This record gives sequence, structure tokens and C-alpha cells, in this order.
Amino acid sequence: MTRLLAGTALTALCIIFAPGAHAAPSIGAGDTLNVVGNATFNGVDVLFSSPANLVTGTGAYTTLGTCVGCVVVNTPLEFSPFTNLANLFVAMNNSITATVSLTSQVDPPTIVGGDLSLNDDALLTLTGFAPTAGTIELTVNQATGIASGSFSATAQGTAVPEPASLALLGTGLVGLVALLRRA
Repeated sequence: MTRLLAGTALTALCIIFAPGAHAAPSIGAGDTLNVVGNATFNGVDVLFSSPANLVTGTGAYTTLGTCVGCVVVNTPLEFSPFTNLANLFVAMNNSITATVSLTSQVDPPTIVGGDLSLNDDALLTLTGFAPTAGTIELTVNQATGIASGSFSATAQGTAVPEPASLALLGTGLVGLVALLRRA
């Protein structure tokens, strides 16, 4: 019986910590996606002219490449007062999709002359990666009507075990406890 418990515990722990047992990787801290398009703003909203363009990204986002008119921007973005906006940007290129959803306002919006600056927390998704917490910095130049947005993952997520892995972990721990009690 002791050998059976030890074998069960060892098998469960090996399965849990095997390379394939974890969730998809997070988007790397500092990986950036850059979007450029046309927009105007008033005292409450940013009004985007969609679609926008995808320009050079870094890290995980390099697989998206660059393209013209491949980014759909939900409009308007209400920044005063801040309103959460799911899928602010959806970029699709090279059979890969990236989305940015706003989650909270980090700093109050600033307007200096004809420039609006927004700094918000966001949830970033990218094909092949786990949803990752990040930030978006958006500037709109009213004089030219060009919106340039840049967002990057600033926090690297951790793999969360799925329920089956948790069940195996529990089985392994029960087996180890039983084994230790018998010894």
C-alpha cells in the first residue's frame, strides 16, 4: 500500500510539473504594439476614424507585422468620466489577432494645447498568449487630427493551473501525507 501511495503521489506531481501542463505564456513585459490612425477629441470623448494602421511592434507583437487599415477601433472612447471599453483596438494581420481592452484609468487625462494624453490600465490578448495585464498610452493631436496609440504589457502574467492539474496536485499531496504518516 505504501508503494502504491508513493507511486500515485510521484505520478501526480510529475504530470503537474510537466512542460505541457501549464497555460499559454503571457505577453512579455515591455512588448509593445503601436497603432496610428485619425481621431479628434472634445472634453469628454475621443472619436476615432476607423480602421487604423498597425506599425512596428516589439517582442511578441512582431509576429503581427505592419499593415494599413487592419486595426478596428471602437469609437467613441469616453475618457471624462472614464468608461471601461472592451476591445478598444482589435488588430488582425498574418492570421494573428491582438486586442486591447481598457480596465481602469491610471492617471487623469491631460490636455495641453491641442494634445490629449491618456494613460490607462488594459487587458492585452494576442493569439497564442494568455490574456496579460498591461497599460495603454494614447495621445491625440487635435491640430493634425492624428491619433497615435502605443500600448505595452508591463506586468508578466503567471500560468494558472487548470482544474485537472489542481486535482492531480491534490491527489499527489494526499498520497504524500499518507506516506509520511505511515513512515
